[in-house]
Amino acid sequence: MAQLSRSVGIILVLIIGFVVQLIFSMADAIDTPNKAVVEFSKAYFELDKSMTKRICKKQLASEDVDVVDEYLYFAAKTASERGFDINFLKNKLYHIETETISKNDTEAQIRITGKIRVAINSVYPVVANLFDIGSTHEVDKIIRVIKEDGQWKVCGKLFSLTST
Repeated sequence: MAQLSRSVGIILVLIIGFVVQLIFSMADAIDTPNKAVVEFSKAYFELDKSMTKRICKKQLASEDVDVVDEYLYFAAKTASERGFDINFLKNKLYHIETETISKNDTEAQIRITGKIRVAINSVYPVVANLFDIGSTHEVDKIIRVIKEDGQWKVCGKLFSLTST
């Protein structure tokens, strides 16, 4: 009898865990302005071309050249001039907090704060934090977000990506 109740308990815990995981995955799939700003910011500081997915069409079309490719080219050039690979300019954004300044159905202003630390590879930020080496820099920026084609995208002045 004790064996049966233990099995039922384990099965019940597994079912509850599955349901909770399903709820969390559905909640994560919802697109919000805050999520758009965080995804863009992480990709921006990691010098990841995927940031293009979160930039509005107006911003991408406002220049004669691809602003993301130009930004990544200048980052690689800067690193090369300093005698490094582009990986030495990558940063990891952490301790991220967002605050909604204003929001309506099609537009929002989101304030993002956090810290960045050099992230030469995926292990470096952990080791740097553990041994308190390297410096951190504060990030505090208000970013305009618009809803475009059913998805929230960042627009306006995007850190130092563009001059507008």
